[in-house]
Amino acid sequence: MGLLPLEYTDCLTDTPHYRENLRAHEKELERTSQAIKGLIKEVKDLLAAAKILSKAQRSLATTLMNFKFDCIGSSQTDDEILIAGSLKEFGRLLCVIEDERDRMLDRAQATLIEPIENFRKENIGSAKEGRKKFEKETARFCQSLERHLNLSTKKNENQLQEADASLEMEQRHFFNASLDYACLLTKIQEKKKFEFVETILSFMFGLMTFYHQGYEVANEFKTFMNDLQRRLQRTRENFEATYNEAEELKKKTLEKAQDPGTLNKMYTRQGYLFLMEKKALGTTWTKHFCQYQKYQKKFSMMPYSQTVGKIMNGETVTVKECIGRQCDSIDKRFCFDLIAEDKPAPYTFQALSEEDKNLWLDAMDGKEPVSSAAGKNLKQEGFSLDDAGFAFVQWCINYIESKGLVDQGLYRLVGVNSKVAKLTQLALENKGSLLSLDEEECELKTVTSALKNFFRNLPEPLLTFRLHGAFIAAAKQENKTLRVNNIHSLVHSLPKPNFQMLELLIRHLC
Repeated sequence: MGLLPLEYTDCLTDTPHYRENLRAHEKELERTSQAIKGLIKEVKDLLAAAKILSKAQRSLATTLMNFKFDCIGSSQTDDEILIAGSLKEFGRLLCVIEDERDRMLDRAQATLIEPIENFRKENIGSAKEGRKKFEKETARFCQSLERHLNLSTKKNENQLQEADASLEMEQRHFFNASLDYACLLTKIQEKKKFEFVETILSFMFGLMTFYHQGYEVANEFKTFMNDLQRRLQRTRENFEATYNEAEELKKKTLEKAQDPGTLNKMYTRQGYLFLMEKKALGTTWTKHFCQYQKYQKKFSMMPYSQTVGKIMNGETVTVKECIGRQCDSIDKRFCFDLIAEDKPAPYTFQALSEEDKNLWLDAMDGKEPVSSAAGKNLKQEGFSLDDAGFAFVQWCINYIESKGLVDQGLYRLVGVNSKVAKLTQLALENKGSLLSLDEEECELKTVTSALKNFFRNLPEPLLTFRLHGAFIAAAKQENKTLRVNNIHSLVHSLPKPNFQMLELLIRHLC
């Protein structure tokens, strides 16, 4: 079983599994470095001990035959199998030859020892430097994140915004360092398949020339060596071609760093959260890696420590409800409560930012608490698919399409809760009409948040509870024509208000 590949998307999610995979690559490079040192020692013994030349040659042959390095991937190509097994063939060749000329010994230092030593220093040495840089950026980001999350809600808005911007910059540095380190490890693992063996191949060509019976052995071994040389060249060419593609992929992956929590398609949302745990002397916040599957409503949390660096046993619960926490109810920012089935006490989590908190709430169909009079009116009256609801949605859409189509993160940015509640209350009081609203004072993110809240707080989802399972089954159809036809049929079986509202929303999203 070879090493697992280092995916660029894993650099952004920074999962415990990714950290474990990184350590496997580091151990493999360290083992390779030690093996190279052993190989160099054997060659030096050969040069220094001309009187026991035969013994030194057989020792080197044994080292070559026992030398092993793993390639990335669970299966290997024919070229990789031949390259990996070539050292055993070199060892077999050395076992046949026992005599060597003095000039071969004179050239061995320059043709073998120095290139291998350079390979080890330049490649594995650079990996160690890359590891130091990555660990430094990791520690710096964790410290910044800890300081950021410990900011009190009593800070003014400018200080909080400045802290958010600083954390985002530190996170980008961390992502960049993670991608660079993963790229460097992959590059070295790939280069050793041809650059390291290529050096030994050059030595073998020179070695055979100076053996007393070298010509006969060379003729016997020539076919394999020529074939190996072609495969090494092909491997090098493949590396150069794919490495350029990997660089482009790294850049594109870094562009997706805005929200690493959606990179794994198996989960609706994943990422790090801090769980509040009550202790005898107070409360502590423990870092957990969390994953949520919306279809099954399964929420998994796994304790993880950056210093321990190993996977610990976690817990999985079924989500019953998710509710945001107001700043006046807790001395931490970005908090929300998760209520699980068969669990009397709620779990209190702290997200990494306000945006991250809202993304978790959206994933788990969570709601923000409303404590004002407007919130009470909303809870009592609420929006529905009536004339007031259609008028409100149409007003929001017109406002957004007239002012926000060129904005980045149109629906990603979250409005202030009090402003969103005020806008919604005004729409309720005027039965969906907002003609009296001063548009110059209304922020775009307030309108987009209000529109999202409208659909989130409907008494029944737009696609209805009754058709939920049918929509899921239709979307999973592998045949495209059948999938489209089934979804088309289900859409047209919706109640008329739901169909009209869905049509209005889809046209706006298009």
